Amino acid sequence: MSRHFILSILFVLFSNLFFGNCASPGFGPRGLIYTKTKIGIFGTGESSKRRATSCVHSVLGLLSFGNASLEFLKSRSKIQNVTETNWTTFAILGVYANLCVEISGNE
Repeated sequence: MSRHFILSILFVLFSNLFFGNCASPGFGPRGLIYTKTKIGIFGTGESSKRRATSCVHSVLGLLSFGNASLEFLKSRSKIQNVTETNWTTFAILGVYANLCVEISGNE
């Protein structure tokens, strides 16, 4: 192996160690460059009439904002009986990440 190759590998590992989690959705598998996943958390199999989604965001791991709590989603959509919950994650280059919570249910 050449010295240049070894230095390149060390640089990538070092960069990932210090910068890999700057902005991270925090759940599910993460890609070093790009992440986009959907994770099913809960489901009853019942049909639903309403659906609501809300997201939280992170920029460089320095700023984080949003409300994706179950209570917020239930009150905003007037869902009383939750039949399904999914998380969607997205991240790019450790610069921006979000986690969205989607619920389905009935009144």
